[in-house]
Amino acid sequence: MNLHIIIDWKDIDPNWKKFGKKNDLDEIQVFRFRISKNTDWILGNKGMLSQKESEKLARIVREEDKNTFLASTILKKILCGYYLGCEPQSVEFEMNEFQKPKIKNQENIHFNTSHSGDWLIFIFSSNPCGIDIEKINPDFDYPSVLKMSFHPDEIDFIQKSKQPEEQFFKIWTIKESILKAEGTGLMDNLNELNTLQDFAKLPDNTDPWHTKSMLIEGVYWCSVCFKNASAKMKFFEI
Repeated sequence: MNLHIIIDWKDIDPNWKKFGKKNDLDEIQVFRFRISKNTDWILGNKGMLSQKESEKLARIVREEDKNTFLASTILKKILCGYYLGCEPQSVEFEMNEFQKPKIKNQENIHFNTSHSGDWLIFIFSSNPCGIDIEKINPDFDYPSVLKMSFHPDEIDFIQKSKQPEEQFFKIWTIKESILKAEGTGLMDNLNELNTLQDFAKLPDNTDPWHTKSMLIEGVYWCSVCFKNASAKMKFFEI
């Protein structure tokens, strides 16, 4: 697999600050939003939905899923509009050929989003980036997916770990963040991606991918993947 990825196995402990509205894309900016504590705000901004989005919302049955869809759609517009310096309703999105979402006709602002349980997460950067969050579920039958999605070295590491469920979800979010950042469908075989060792380098003029991981509330693993390693990382709570 032709990737050069630098995995930072030392977990970070972010200082989550209130969003101060400083759209500095020389930084890597990560946002988190707790859905259950903001339902009134979410419902109050339903007017931002397009007709197509409203029709999709109407097809969602579970109230929890409705709130998640609303929050994700509204915040994506607000944050992208903020970086573009325009009204949220005027932001248009499109998919690249590999179905990765992007801002239409915009190559200088990159973003990605993920959701699990009560948390919605975003990452913004001037370079390609990816983010993934997963709630640690001790009842999940993780051994059944190891062979299909994990490298033999990773399987051995997880099985020998004192906390195998935690390590499974951590590695899973690392893999997903890389997959989402890379965004070209290159990694169809996740079991070839070994997060425990270095990877084959791309041409010298290609920057490597970097990943970092963090625990949120002690029960959610979140991993980010990005290009500009020298950039500061800032963490905001909306």
